[in-house]
Amino acid sequence: MPKIKLKDIAEEANVSIALVSYILNGRHLDRIKSDTADRVRDVAKRLNYHPNYFAKGLRTQKSSTIGLVLTDLANPFSTRMARIIEDELNKFGYNVLIGSTDEQGEKLKELIKVFLSRQVDGLIIMPTENSKLEIKALHERGVPYILIDRYFPDTELNFVVNDNHFSTYSATRQLIRNGRNKIGFVSFATNLFHIAERKRGFVSACEEAGRDSKEMIKEVSLEHLEKDTFAAIAHLVQEQADLDALLFATNMLAMFGLKYMMRKGLALSEKVELMAIDEANFYDIFPKPINYYQQPLKEMGQKAVQFLVSQIEGNEVKSIHEILRGQLIIAAEGQG
Repeated sequence: MPKIKLKDIAEEANVSIALVSYILNGRHLDRIKSDTADRVRDVAKRLNYHPNYFAKGLRTQKSSTIGLVLTDLANPFSTRMARIIEDELNKFGYNVLIGSTDEQGEKLKELIKVFLSRQVDGLIIMPTENSKLEIKALHERGVPYILIDRYFPDTELNFVVNDNHFSTYSATRQLIRNGRNKIGFVSFATNLFHIAERKRGFVSACEEAGRDSKEMIKEVSLEHLEKDTFAAIAHLVQEQADLDALLFATNMLAMFGLKYMMRKGLALSEKVELMAIDEANFYDIFPKPINYYQQPLKEMGQKAVQFLVSQIEGNEVKSIHEILRGQLIIAAEGQG
């Protein structure tokens, strides 16, 4: 079959070739009617149009590709964020290359190196512990980038993140409003700032309500996640005979927490209310409703992509430091 060209799409959609180019490359979309853009995309899809990225790259000195550095592809948070970012990049005519660091700084360093050797136009990064110097090097070299989900405070580095202090603060306050007096908090032993902020939010809410939080915090290692989470809950149950709530700092911690509950025959969950930061599909399989804080993932992904594309195209916006708030999702009837 003959190769489909932009003029073929333009003729079929009854628009100009330039307009087709703008729409398929995600340019000037704010000046184009949405129904026109949808019609052009539909025609391109029906005609099975495939852009020649190699030729385009030679012409524009751009690869129309973005490198996305995630922390753990097994984590539902990462997969949801990847889908949001990929969908948003497609609107601007960009493809995405995805890599996972498994929370290892050396892997992050290698991924950045590989993506840049592939001549990606920019990077969206979930940084690991102690990776500030790597990110600062990108910043100083003028490589278009943005940090998402995690960031380094008191730096000029670009980021779009969730308000992590607010997430645990609001979740803890909800538990207190629900009449819970002894709230255990299970988190990570790490120097990652977003996790430290979640701990701070928990402590703030407890102190505000006149509750002692010091003995209620258990931190687990990333290397022995399941084993340590089991041990953390067991210690809380043993140390706090009147424990009546558990708050998990992430959905992965919640997953192992629910696994512990089910292994114990769910007896513990009858008196202990459960709350988690971030959503997950597996909450639905647990007999007892799980309340959670829903991060503003879609807004985070959209803002990150829009800023990065603006950077790549040389627009005036030079930096972004944005902290967004999500909301509590109350699944249990009669609460909230």
